[in-house]
Formats: sequence, structure tokens, C-alpha cells
Amino acid sequence: MSLEGIKKYIDQLDKDHQNSHAYRAMSSFEMIENIDLMIDRYLDQVQTEKGAILLDVFGLLQGLFVAIDALYDLAIGLTQYKYHININSNPVLHELKYIRNDIVGHPTHRTYNNGGMGFSILKSDKVSKDKIVYQTFIYQKNEMEVKEKEVIFKPLLDHFRTEKKQILQEIYQYLVHSETETDIPEKLFTLYETLNEDLLFEIEEDFKKTYALDESSKHRFFWRAGLLKTLIDWHEQDDDYGQLIFYMSRVQVSKMYEMALDMEHRKGQDLYTEIPSLLYKFYKFIRRHEKDALKLLSYLHDKDHPLHQGDLVALLAMNPPKEVYKLLMFLRQQESEEKVFLIGSALRAYRPKNR
Repeated sequence: MSLEGIKKYIDQLDKDHQNSHAYRAMSSFEMIENIDLMIDRYLDQVQTEKGAILLDVFGLLQGLFVAIDALYDLAIGLTQYKYHININSNPVLHELKYIRNDIVGHPTHRTYNNGGMGFSILKSDKVSKDKIVYQTFIYQKNEMEVKEKEVIFKPLLDHFRTEKKQILQEIYQYLVHSETETDIPEKLFTLYETLNEDLLFEIEEDFKKTYALDESSKHRFFWRAGLLKTLIDWHEQDDDYGQLIFYMSRVQVSKMYEMALDMEHRKGQDLYTEIPSLLYKFYKFIRRHEKDALKLLSYLHDKDHPLHQGDLVALLAMNPPKEVYKLLMFLRQQESEEKVFLIGSALRAYRPKNR
């Protein structure tokens, strides 16, 4: 699916000054078109001088970064939701924002929540239009860590084009889809009560059929369903952990329920699950130490984020009560990206006093 298939829907948008969706979609559509031109130019033009190569590389990294934002905003502008796009599920593109920040965003001075500082330096002899190599020097508590990263542009561009094509296709399918009312929300309401994996499979199949989606779809409904499968199959002997897993399971179903209702432009019931003891005590601890602790919650859900481990260690160093320490250690022990995401998301769902 190319942008041309969506263009007529952009042209037909109601330019209502009371609603920003149309202008959001128009801006995003134009930006994606412009970045496609930039990428074509990048691939077609041979450069030999270092300055010209760097200009192209910086432009490419920034362009891809902006293009991903534009895809999200195009989805929201045309459908009101970002359900059709989940770039973070692609590990190559998920890493792009870290690379862009290292090289284009803040290479000369990055600060970390635990007091550390980072500086990135390109290896001049390895700069080309095919790839770059850079080192990041991280200083924390009078100690230095050096990380080296090689970035090869072809797979980055291949992944972007594949994701973009699929996202545009699914947005288009939504736009041409006749509005209908299904029993998917009602089945999800039952799933909230039962957490039955067979029913979950049935709901997924209904969703695929209703919205003409295939197995390769990155729709957030299926991503949530995958998280729920992980939770249903996740068993711990400790009752505190069991309660947390049960809570996280119901949270995922409630998000799928809300999504299914939104897709049909319907309203449903509020699905509220009582917060388990460990999580309640964690929130209580953060409330008491909000000034120092709040800034450490942002990346607890992202196992690969450069600040994830440091922020977790910083929370552990704040001498939390034993129940909170137990929960943080439970997060730290996880090796699965999905399980880190689930626990970390529950922790960062804390709502500050002033919001």
C-alpha cells in the first residue's frame, strides 16, 4: 500500500477549526511524502567527502525519527487512535530513537537520572553512507563505561519501508471498512472474568476476520493479546506475585475491551481491578519520595533502554520497604522483554499528586 491509496481520504477531510485531526493527518501525510523523497535521494546520490556524507547521515537519522512520529500522527489523524501502529514491537526501529539521540540529538552531553553523563564520538574512519560506528562514553560515580555501536543503514531502511507499508495498508483497511457492531466487546467482558485462553484465541480470530487483518498484522489488539497469553501462562509460587500477574492480566483485557469498543464507536462498562498489595505499597513509597523517585519510573518497562538498569538500581538504592524491594527485585530478575514490559508498565502507571 502506497500513500496514494490514502490520499483521497486526506483530501476529503473536514477542515474543522474545532478539531485538530484533519490538520494532524495532513501534516503527517506531507511529512511522510517528503521523507520518502529524502530517502530516495540518500540512496541515489553518491558522496565522497566526509562533510557531505555526515550531512546525509544526520538527515537520514533525523528523517526516519520524524517519519515514525508522522506515521503515529497519521493514524491518529485519520482514525482518532494509534491502534494500527506499534513501532516499538520492531526491535530494529525501536532502537532507532536511541541511535538518533546518541548521534544527532545529544551527542556532546547526555545526562542520566542517576547523575551520570554520556558523550558520543563517531569513529571517523568508519563513516560512510552504508554504515557508521560510534562510541559512547558514560561517566557515573567516577567510573567510565565505553559502549561501541555499529549502525548499518540498509536493514534500518528495509525495516522502515516494511513497517510503513503495513501500517498504511491497515489504516486503509480501517478507512474502507463498513462500520459494524460485533460481539467482540462482549466476549472480552467474559474474558475479563475468566482469563480463558481458548476464548482469547476465538476473539483474535473474530478480530482478524472483522477487520481483514492477517497473521503479520502489528495491530495493537494482537500485541495486547500476546501479552495476555504470556500472563496466562506465567505461574509463580509466591502469592504476592500471583496477585500481581492476575492484576496485569485483567489490565490487558480491559485495554483490549476499550480498543474493541473504540473500533466500533461504542461505549461499554468500566472494568476496574483492585490494585494488588505489592503494587499499592510501591505507589505509596513513590508518593513519599516523589521528588526523587518519579523521574526514575519512565523506562522501567523498556528492558533495552540505556537508562532502564540504572534507574532500577537507583530505586533500589533509596532503601525502600521490604515489600517494595521485593517487587523491584522481581522486575530485575526478569529476562523476558515482555515480562519486563508488563511489570515496568504497572510500576510507571503511578499517578503523581499534581495530575
